[in-house]
Order: sequence, then C-alpha cells, then structure tokens
Amino acid sequence: MRCTVFMLQEAEFDLEAIFQYILDSGNPAAAKDMIRLIRNACDSLSQMPDRGHVPPELARTDNYEYRQIIVESYRIIYQVVESNVFIFGIIHGRRNVDEVLKQRLLMQLCFFTESR
Repeated sequence: MRCTVFMLQEAEFDLEAIFQYILDSGNPAAAKDMIRLIRNACDSLSQMPDRGHVPPELARTDNYEYRQIIVESYRIIYQVVESNVFIFGIIHGRRNVDEVLKQRLLMQLCFFTESR
C-alpha cells in the first residue's frame, strides 16, 4: 500500500529544534545528517507504514492509534489513517511520548476554542 506522508507543524518544529540543538553543539555536518536521516525515515513510511510499533507507554494506557519508528535516539510518532500517514512528532527517546502527545492535544484544543 502506498501512502501519502504529512508532517504536522509540531513535527516540523521538532525538526528545527533538533537541528538547532545539534548545531549549537558545534557540529553543523552532524545536524544536517541527523535531519536527513529523520526525513528519509519519515518519507519511507509511504512504502511500509505499518512497520512501526505502538509506543509502550501508549500501549499501557490502551492507546493503539499511534505508532513509532526509531532513528538514532529519536522516536518518530505517527498515525496511519487510510492511505495517509500523519507525523505528529519527532521526540527524543528519553521523553515521555504520552505526556508530549497530551500537551500537543491540549494546545490544539485551546487554539481551536480560541479561533471559534
């Protein structure tokens, strides 16, 4: 099944933060390489979107709608909906995925409520 991959705004912000963090460590080449690796992994989800697994902290709360693939120390969190893949975030492996997704959902709800 061929899918269309959409990177949501929060995931783009994550990429920018990752790039800046690595760049600030004094290694521009490593920053570019990491972003390339992550983008390639995201793009590869168009071919085999079901290859990722449910993040363990989400499975413990019976939330099975998100999957993840790992690139280096980053977790790419995504959801497959029909023939679309939505990238929700690129999160460092030490962070709690459940908390990050809850925070982002709350921010979206606040934005939606304010814009009405």
